Amino acid sequence: MIHGAILIAFLACGIPASYAGNYEILIADRSMNYANAKAFCDCKGMRLAAASLRDADTSQDILAYTASSGYNYWVGADNLQNGGYDFLWSDGVALPASSNLWAPKEPSNPQSSQLCVQLWNKYNMLDDTSCGDAKRVICEKEVK
Repeated sequence: MIHGAILIAFLACGIPASYAGNYEILIADRSMNYANAKAFCDCKGMRLAAASLRDADTSQDILAYTASSGYNYWVGADNLQNGGYDFLWSDGVALPASSNLWAPKEPSNPQSSQLCVQLWNKYNMLDDTSCGDAKRVICEKEVK
């Protein structure tokens, strides 16, 4: 069951604005690398999605949208600072390799070139991948 369905409205700049639970979610309709995705969200006064994906109700809404889109999306998690399996969300919370948010057999290669995390359309779950790849973007901002 989807809780608090996401409403999509297109803004003048072509970015779907979504509201789910206590979050404003922006989903970019163009692809960019991870560094540009972070800068894009920062420019909007937001961050790459993190807390909203850990929130059970809100993540269901986001995943329902992304499942039907056919695209991969950057989310706010990487291991750029610590390397290995020490992934962190953009809000500083640890993302353990044992999390049920990871796709099967993921993270698979975080000690070399797969240092950033995408929402992978194959499983609609998290996957470690190269930070230089172009993906769409999910930004979040808590609203209370």
